[in-house]
Amino acid sequence: MKRKNHAIVDCAPRAPISPTEPLPRAEVKGWVKAVFWGLRVYIAIMLVLVVIGLAKGSF
Repeated sequence: MKRKNHAIVDCAPRAPISPTEPLPRAEVKGWVKAVFWGLRVYIAIMLVLVVIGLAKGSF
């Protein structure tokens, strides 16, 4: 180990970190699922309103 600017730096070579198994997805249930569907509907409505606004404003 070297000391550089009052900090200890470990210069020893190390083995690369092996990948672990991917974590399973959490199951979304109940009111959380309803909120996510509500957000999807809200985004769809906002996109329609933006398209209508751009179409009417461009003429």
